[in-house]
Amino acid sequence: MSRVHYFLIPFLIQLAACQTLGEHTRAESLENILRSYEASIRWTSGQQAYNFLPPDHKDKEYKPVSKNIRVTHYEVVQGPTMLGEDKAIQTAVIQYVLQDSQILKEIIDKQEWRYDEEGEVWHLNSPVPTFN
Repeated sequence: MSRVHYFLIPFLIQLAACQTLGEHTRAESLENILRSYEASIRWTSGQQAYNFLPPDHKDKEYKPVSKNIRVTHYEVVQGPTMLGEDKAIQTAVIQYVLQDSQILKEIIDKQEWRYDEEGEVWHLNSPVPTFN
């Protein structure tokens, strides 16, 4: 084996490891943001969910979340699933109670997440769930 091979093989192994480390870091970042999003939905009844949208979406007007809502259950039923390096999807079922009438309701939250390379952060790229 030539000397070039002795240097090339370790270099290629390191290059592959760096890519795997980058993918691992991005996946870990996604897991963290999904946990934060779930906590936001559960404990603020969606009032803080708009913070997960990209900055250019935050300027739009959104329907304020009613204070009459109390989330009782949040369950991930599919995902998270990576669709390429910068896109992921997840589906959650959210149960909530209208506090004034004690009616239990359920919605399906189909989430699409996009990774912002520049900011190194995941953003919600789908609508924030609407509690009616």
